[in-house]
Amino acid sequence: MPDFGKIDIADLQLTDCSFEPGADAMKLFDIEETEFEIYTYSLRLKSERRIRIKIFNEKGYKNAIIKIPYFSKKGVAKIKELSGAVYNLSADGKVVVQKLEKKDFFKEKALENVGLVNFTFPNLKPGCVIEYRYTTIVNNVFSIAPWLIQDRIPVQYSSKSVTTPVECRLIERPFGIDSLASTWYLLKNNRYRRLTYFHENIPSFKVEPFMSSINDHRIKASFILFPRGGSMTQITKANTEAMWASAARGFINSDFFENHVRKIIPGTEKIIDTAQKILQIKDRIGFVYKEVKRLVPEKAEQSLSAESINLEEVLKNKTGTSAEINLVLLNLLLNSNVSCMPAMISTKENGKVNKDFPSVGQFDGFDVLALDTNSHFLLDASIKYQSFLNPPLNVMNREVFLIGQDSAQWLTVTDNRPLLKQIVQVIADLDKEGNMEGTGTLQHYDYAKSYKLDTTLKDESDNEDKFYDKAPQGLKIISTTRSDPGNDEDPLFETIEFTYEPQKSGDFIFINPQILTERNKNVFIAEKRNTDIDFGCNQLFIYNMQVGLPASYLIEHLPKSITVRAPDSSFFYKITYSSDPQSINMSQIFEVKRAIYSKEDYPGVQDFFKRMYALMTEEIILKKKK
Repeated sequence: MPDFGKIDIADLQLTDCSFEPGADAMKLFDIEETEFEIYTYSLRLKSERRIRIKIFNEKGYKNAIIKIPYFSKKGVAKIKELSGAVYNLSADGKVVVQKLEKKDFFKEKALENVGLVNFTFPNLKPGCVIEYRYTTIVNNVFSIAPWLIQDRIPVQYSSKSVTTPVECRLIERPFGIDSLASTWYLLKNNRYRRLTYFHENIPSFKVEPFMSSINDHRIKASFILFPRGGSMTQITKANTEAMWASAARGFINSDFFENHVRKIIPGTEKIIDTAQKILQIKDRIGFVYKEVKRLVPEKAEQSLSAESINLEEVLKNKTGTSAEINLVLLNLLLNSNVSCMPAMISTKENGKVNKDFPSVGQFDGFDVLALDTNSHFLLDASIKYQSFLNPPLNVMNREVFLIGQDSAQWLTVTDNRPLLKQIVQVIADLDKEGNMEGTGTLQHYDYAKSYKLDTTLKDESDNEDKFYDKAPQGLKIISTTRSDPGNDEDPLFETIEFTYEPQKSGDFIFINPQILTERNKNVFIAEKRNTDIDFGCNQLFIYNMQVGLPASYLIEHLPKSITVRAPDSSFFYKITYSSDPQSINMSQIFEVKRAIYSKEDYPGVQDFFKRMYALMTEEIILKKKK
């Protein structure tokens, strides 16, 4: 690799990606060097990351906005040695290097115990190259995060080096490719071994609507590190179940579990005493769950890490990772005489766990499974607006690893209820000038309710307050109010006061009946599909609209009532119109009864949505009386 701050002029003269022509940008290289240092009572992981990106045109400028998350808890992890540079060619063909200064890097608190380094590169021009590097140091971590080889832009060269004491054993498993090229050598008087894995000319990953996770499909590699090597390497290859069971026993029988998870946390005695007096187990679970959510931070880092802090400090300081928060929940449930067990999870964002490769590094969190006589509840108290009655959406249709005292097993998280549910009632009146004024009452249930309440779930580009101003044309929101009853089973009520000016042409008025419908765009328009479709859960949307008409208008065209359903009835759409001289009524139902569809099912899915949105876009036409 060229030294930082130095660049070959050929890279600046490059005008296109050789293996993916037309790309807006590409990574010239993305390299990471990780070193494990094992001491008598501790372990330190040091990682140095360096990335160099070629920007071909202005559309590629977005790749110059860098955000680096890191675990910011004092004594656990830190980020340092941040550097950045931008390379340009001057008018006379000379290389111009501009290095970032210390003041150009901004650190902020993203989540509890999670820092975020933000920075951008100045003087961007088509053809420029940007580069940055940083070092992270984490204590007491025995797992290696997967190597994400593929990215959303093409990558010319990617590598990951892992340095460990020679007595350690490292096993890798690639996904999306058959094998990995690698080299190795000894260093530090032959006491350490450095393994370097590398891959070249990696095409960009194309994100598709409603795909499960980019990490489920991109080219990557997972690792298992055995601190002392030996026969465990053979067990991994011969018997993966034994390895998973060993990992479970290691956690459930650890000093950490015995000394922190089982013993009563000081200060929680009152909660436990109250919980034990609640006769119904379901109500007891709900009480403890809400108490934990009340005592912990609003948003926590999604992490498997939980051994860096005493659980008493989690409650005392209202701080902690998602794993630590859920281990507090596990502690209180166990001491409240609720049958429960920890569940190791991999969220959708993190990607699916490959059970044939028993690496704990594939997980990114703990949840808790609580058992009642006739039902069970998968709980995540780190999600502020998550109801204990519903499984967390981030693990729906995923497998979680249950850790019992005497056994461990895999459980698939499913739920046939329509957990994304919305009911909309619109009542409006048309005036003599052909303008509409009305009120929309929206009821948001379960995941729809959580999404509306939790602003941390939304992307920065998703400005919900302006959503209804985008479509359809002529809609203006006057006011929006919300009412949350506070009960998990009851919906969030939202009332919207609006005015709407339909499109007009001469004596004709064209009314879009979907004025308060959020699903107003068909995303299944591509001819081919490369990934499975994941709707997250079963869904139900009901939309009713009533428009009062003045005597000065006649109905010129009212769309037909029609029902569309998939051959297996997993999709259902019905729209019904009726009218009288004083009003028009529309009723619409859309239901998804199956959350996952394979890419082979895509032609049928595409056809259904094409027909449904064609019906939704049909307008009501009124004509003014002469």
